[in-house]
Amino acid sequence: MRRLFNILLYGFLAICITASVGSGLVYFLLSRSVPDYDEDFTVAGLDGPVDILRDSSAVPHISATSAADVYFAIGFVHAQDRLGQLLRARRRAEASWPSDEILDLAPAVSDALASYAAGVNAWLELVSAGGRGRGSPELLIADERSIAAWTPGDSLRIARSFLNGLLPGSAREGMPSISSAIIPADRQRVPELFATDPEQRLDAWAMDGDRTATGTPILAADISGSLSLPSEWYLADLQFSTGPVIGATMPGVPFVIVGRNARVAWAFRTFPVPDEEAPRGPSTVQAAGFLTMLELFARSADATDAIGVAADMLPKGMEALAIDRETVARWPRAEAVRASSFRDIRLAELEARQSIFSTEGAIGVQRDTVSSVARTLLPLMAKELWFVQSRDSIEGTDADVLRRELLDRLASWNGNMDRYSPEPLLFWTWVRALQQRILKDEFPTAEQIWTRPNPDFLYAVLSNRRGSAIWCDIRLSSPRETCEEQVRAALDDALGWLVDRYGRDPSTWTWGEEHTLDMQWSPISSRGLLTDLLSLQTPISGDPFTQFLTSFGLEEGRPFLVGAGSNFQAVMSISEEAGSYYIAPAGQSGHPLSRFYDNLFPSWIQGEYLAMSTDLSLARGGASGLSRLTPATSDNPRMSEGRSE
Repeated sequence: MRRLFNILLYGFLAICITASVGSGLVYFLLSRSVPDYDEDFTVAGLDGPVDILRDSSAVPHISATSAADVYFAIGFVHAQDRLGQLLRARRRAEASWPSDEILDLAPAVSDALASYAAGVNAWLELVSAGGRGRGSPELLIADERSIAAWTPGDSLRIARSFLNGLLPGSAREGMPSISSAIIPADRQRVPELFATDPEQRLDAWAMDGDRTATGTPILAADISGSLSLPSEWYLADLQFSTGPVIGATMPGVPFVIVGRNARVAWAFRTFPVPDEEAPRGPSTVQAAGFLTMLELFARSADATDAIGVAADMLPKGMEALAIDRETVARWPRAEAVRASSFRDIRLAELEARQSIFSTEGAIGVQRDTVSSVARTLLPLMAKELWFVQSRDSIEGTDADVLRRELLDRLASWNGNMDRYSPEPLLFWTWVRALQQRILKDEFPTAEQIWTRPNPDFLYAVLSNRRGSAIWCDIRLSSPRETCEEQVRAALDDALGWLVDRYGRDPSTWTWGEEHTLDMQWSPISSRGLLTDLLSLQTPISGDPFTQFLTSFGLEEGRPFLVGAGSNFQAVMSISEEAGSYYIAPAGQSGHPLSRFYDNLFPSWIQGEYLAMSTDLSLARGGASGLSRLTPATSDNPRMSEGRSE
């Protein structure tokens, strides 16, 4: 017996030691690719030394004597912090547009792309020299055996992919369209039914100086898209000899997409247009024009100068906004006549609510979670039910009492999609059940049509716009069902679903139970257990139509799971009194072991923006690192291993 005990004991100890050694080895390999922000490098391809100062949030402030060296350095830090993301973006862009198209780019843009590519390749060469864990943790398990050198064409394709993602689904290259021919002949055509959402959306609004506390204009910018780890956006301060440029960059592209220089701030807006009116997929020429516009924005002297550039190069379907100390300018100057979206309606309400805005007030508008969808649809859905009781019952509950309690709650609700409230959960479950009842008989196999929330379609039907109420009738039944009957039946469907899921006490229901953010780590290739371990989950407020935008998923079991939403927000003013502020959902680093992997996540959830400053003296306070890139000499033409101070 003693011998058996010793065998088991030694076996257990051997397993523990093996597991410990294995874990230690894995940690060692992963930790080798965590960037050291105090490490200096000698690299080929630079004209002069470059300083990279990382502030307390690891935002790089890049200082160099030439624009080429600044663009080299932003390529270097993109690869240093987001190598996996760079390679993933390149792989995706190459899948859509596999060949380079030779273009005659503006010299400044061509030089910038070449310098950026040289910076990325400088980091790749350091990684290939060994000792850096292949530069990114997912590369230890990905199928990328070797990493091809970065080229200017890679950046051009990524810019084209970005523009493609701004288009509605059927207008994007490589995306099939949903034909309106499948509408039954006896149904009124409702164009909103087949509208598809873009992968990313740009939004912006500006306030003239006569409506701000400081007398200088304010520009608020919002970008919505995938909420993933790392974030799709990378914050950077590019200190050119002509002046600084700070804002949101996109890994793979050297220019600031949304941001400001010392004199001008700029942002963009895309419009929700019907699919048939949307431009088709962007060309390489359009992508080149977009990059040229961004390069010129960085050197603009005032808002009028910037908008003059946009007038020649802005892609169709976008609006550019720019401000300086005195002016708000936009292109196109006259907005095309189109129906306002639900977000536009709420924004107009918030702008009209107060006469004078501060940057804090603009931030409050961006973080608003009151839904105009609820305030518009709920009176149409509940107008009869607030006064008529039901004789139906739900198993295990008194349906009439439960319905009356919930309808009373909705009657006093202001439409705020607060994560701790039950009303948003009831409202959207009801809307989802109603849309399914109305559309499932016409499109029994096209689940994306009747599961994706479409309040524009429901508004047309419930308000009987041009006879659209006919959609409430079930085609396969003999009687003609009315919208009031469908609304009542959908409410019972929703209550049954909620009672089965959460019990009969509505006080225990919360929107955040279903409306949960699932921000996952995005590896280069396949997802797996590691992706699940590195993801972030939390209840979150908002909906797809609030100013702080959070999307819905398409999973049957988790219909309100959030995987996309507002992933960059900025409020900018060209004045020392007001300042500029930004926030992104994760951190600067794409490495899970870095302390800057998700350091911005709590601030993003709470709506606490970071000061957006180009003052290097402020960046030095609490700086997380300072590194220098030194050009290789003729005696040392190749890149040397970095040294750590």
